Amino acid sequence: MAMPQQLVQAWTAWDQKVSGTTFAVLKAINWDVHPLSPVTKDWIAVASPTILLTSLMAYLIIVGTGVRVLKDKPKDPTKKDPAWVRGLVIFHNVFLVALSLYMCGGCLLEAYKNGYSVWGNVYNPKETAMAHYIWVFYVSKMYEFLDTFIMLIKNNLKQVSFLHVYHHATISFVWWMIAHRAPGGDAYFSAALNSWVHVCMYSYYLLAVLVGKDEKRRKKYLWWGRYLTQMQMFQFFLNLCQSVYLLAYPSYPKFISQILFYYMISLLGLFGHFYYSKHVSPKAIKAKAAEKKKQ
Repeated sequence: MAMPQQLVQAWTAWDQKVSGTTFAVLKAINWDVHPLSPVTKDWIAVASPTILLTSLMAYLIIVGTGVRVLKDKPKDPTKKDPAWVRGLVIFHNVFLVALSLYMCGGCLLEAYKNGYSVWGNVYNPKETAMAHYIWVFYVSKMYEFLDTFIMLIKNNLKQVSFLHVYHHATISFVWWMIAHRAPGGDAYFSAALNSWVHVCMYSYYLLAVLVGKDEKRRKKYLWWGRYLTQMQMFQFFLNLCQSVYLLAYPSYPKFISQILFYYMISLLGLFGHFYYSKHVSPKAIKAKAAEKKKQ
């Protein structure tokens, strides 16, 4: 019995250190995450940021180590993934399509029940069902770390870009603050919109696994990849517009609206660069022209 007690004591000490430091830093930069929501205060990984930040540190260590180990390892594009990897990828994508539908539908249904307008909705602690969907959305961001781990397992280092890691690492902390401070109100819009985009995105990834590596089949069924990126960018644009509206007509914690504003600008810039490099740049156009000639 001594070992579990020692682990509990070690975790308590770690929690006090991490949460104390985090709250002190947030207070110093005027990110007012208090008062803690009375609805989510006892829910997993909300009152303290320690579970999230520990998971985030582990994520970054695993990704950094994986990239370092795999960067010099040659990849055979014709080699098929083992059956267990294929099964994992299929399960992961099916699960996230279903979960994203659940979160999107739940947020929209609760918004309708509570008479929300599109923007300008005040957080109400009595809306416990909405808080539940926001909390599930927040926790799902930690589960989505598996996206990157699958890329590493498949040795797809090109996909493990700065954009990918930056987005996965930062979005989870943003949603911890929302779940901690105001899990409802205008947060529904971003959660519902992002969940819908993820329904489309993980459906695309699932289809890519099922279609396989045959170029003709991929061209037939996966032609809409560029439009998926456009959808993601339009999502960020709408979130940016929402942040401007909330800064002009405050109805939600101001610091979260400010974070949303700058965060959406960063994502629009990064995704815009990705879209240009893959679909618009002279190099991308030449590559597509060369593909057509081969056909």
